Amino acid sequence: MTKALLVYYNFGEVPKIINKLEELFKNKNIEVKKEEVRLKEEIEIKRQFKKEKKLILNNKINSLKNVEWVIVGTPIVSFTSVPAINVFIRSLPDLKNRKVVLFATGIGLPGRAIKKMSSLLSMKNGKVVSSQVFSSIFEFDSKKLREVDSFFEKFISNTK
Repeated sequence: MTKALLVYYNFGEVPKIINKLEELFKNKNIEVKKEEVRLKEEIEIKRQFKKEKKLILNNKINSLKNVEWVIVGTPIVSFTSVPAINVFIRSLPDLKNRKVVLFATGIGLPGRAIKKMSSLLSMKNGKVVSSQVFSSIFEFDSKKLREVDSFFEKFISNTK
């Protein structure tokens, strides 16, 4: 059975998208593991930027054995990805032969968050097969979450 690792920072609308992706993967009979990125010492996001080099993760992935898909989700903060996500990406083992999918939620200049994560992933041999920014000034409802269905179908069907 194919495995998908869903990695996310629990802030804003990110958990709703992760839960929707989990449901969609399971509907395709793909085993899923969710991994919330947490720091040893919880620090508000604004302060994470000043301390990014010193942030220590509470959880780390040591092996990607049997993982085909790595999905990474972050809120957009100060026009980029959350520092805790960046630290997590740097801690990942080699991503060779893994399908990497990125998403971000928020408003602002969304391309910078995806670009930052893609750059960090390239140092881990990660090849991004799809990415998307889900943007709204309102809370995501069932109508907005339909965008996740389209996103999922696009990347799952284009990479078989």
